Amino acid sequence: MPLKLTVLAPERKLLENFAVEEVTLFSSEGEIQILPGYAPIVGTLETGVFKYVGTDGSKATGVISSGFYDVKDDVVNVLAETIELAGEIDVDRAKRAQKTAEDNLKAAELTEQSFKKYQLKLERALIRQQASAR
Repeated sequence: MPLKLTVLAPERKLLENFAVEEVTLFSSEGEIQILPGYAPIVGTLETGVFKYVGTDGSKATGVISSGFYDVKDDVVNVLAETIELAGEIDVDRAKRAQKTAEDNLKAAELTEQSFKKYQLKLERALIRQQASAR
């Protein structure tokens, strides 16, 4: 029996009850692969690469920026802050964001909050580039 995958973000609905063979997410515990028969779970997502393989043979890779997921009875729901498929990623923009974040992190007088902000921006830029290369 296939999984039913729904992926939502405030600005878009990527999938709704889409039949998939597997889903890979980057959770707060690390990368997880969800297959049919997966135990019920609710968890948090970190910014990272996600993938799925549809029962129709389709495959997709993208980036999710934080959120939540739940799995129950072969239904996977993903609620993300942002979602980008690999083909939608502007690599030049991601490289510029990486450079800006690196420059800001080198600033002499960053508050802890500013440091964390630019650290997350750098992480997101690197992950976007990684996903676009797949």
